[in-house]
Amino acid sequence: MIRIGLVGLGFMGQQHFSIYQNMEQVELVAVCDKDPERVRDSVPAIAGNIGDATELKLDGIDRYTDFAQMIEDAQLDCVDICTPTPLHPDMTVDALQAGLHVICEKPMALSVSECDRMIAAAEASSRMLFIAQCIRFWPEYEVLADMLANGRLGRVVSARFTRHSPTPAWSSGSWLLDAELSGGAVLDLHIHDVDFILSLFGKPQGVLSRGGNLISSGPAVDHVLTTYLYDGFACNAEGGWVFPTDFPFERGFQVLGEKGFLELSPAKQPELQFYPFDGEPHTPEFTPGTGYERELEYFVQCMASGQAPTRITPQAAREAVAIVMAERESIRTGQVVSLE
Repeated sequence: MIRIGLVGLGFMGQQHFSIYQNMEQVELVAVCDKDPERVRDSVPAIAGNIGDATELKLDGIDRYTDFAQMIEDAQLDCVDICTPTPLHPDMTVDALQAGLHVICEKPMALSVSECDRMIAAAEASSRMLFIAQCIRFWPEYEVLADMLANGRLGRVVSARFTRHSPTPAWSSGSWLLDAELSGGAVLDLHIHDVDFILSLFGKPQGVLSRGGNLISSGPAVDHVLTTYLYDGFACNAEGGWVFPTDFPFERGFQVLGEKGFLELSPAKQPELQFYPFDGEPHTPEFTPGTGYERELEYFVQCMASGQAPTRITPQAAREAVAIVMAERESIRTGQVVSLE
């Protein structure tokens, strides 16, 4: 049985909490949040942009408001970090140095140098560091990855990814809306598609980005449109959280290959559809679920087997942060930023 301590009981922490309750190989033995109201017997649900919100019952679980005390006293195997991004590096390093495996929410950190510090601590500790880039594990996105890997789409001609959200007012103290803390939508939201694009196509030769702010000030942006420069095909991604409160969260992709067109669109039914050039349109088979569930199940299996995760490595998560920083630079200068 893997003993896990969860720090941060906001929207994402509550998602992880609920998943652990249904996992046989896991015992969630401790939770930590700096807000004493979130470590009472019952914690009100916090709704976010996706996923079910449910009230948490903390009966029988050790509770802390001090992270250092939790990792010292709770006899854990792993810490799951679901705190605001600025806390990721120090908490990750402290847990690794205490001999614990670490699950850390995305984005990995606010800078590449902080990512490097986390990676160095993992390498020195011989413990596993897993960054929760959930889109790699989302069933519909797994379909796209599989169809590209097995050649069912053929050579890619063009690819487009979108991620649009209402303004994230659900975060504690509205920290997501403070660009100094969250990095803005370009780092906190858009990075999902950045990471997935890297997992499909590798590092681009360069990026050309345009962005705008309706909420934030300074270099971080609330909305971004980026062209990733690859040989032989076009790839674009657009994302942001400037949409009105009543706008429903949406994500999707459109990928055109030599053998057909695969689309994920929340505006259509079925949402996922493959249109082959030879054959009838159909929805490829996949097992329903969420990337949140599948990523945690995957890392638990890694810990149980002693095999370091390969589907998403700390170095890959670092690369996604580096690409976002290049996009910011492209927005600032108006020029293509070379990555070669």
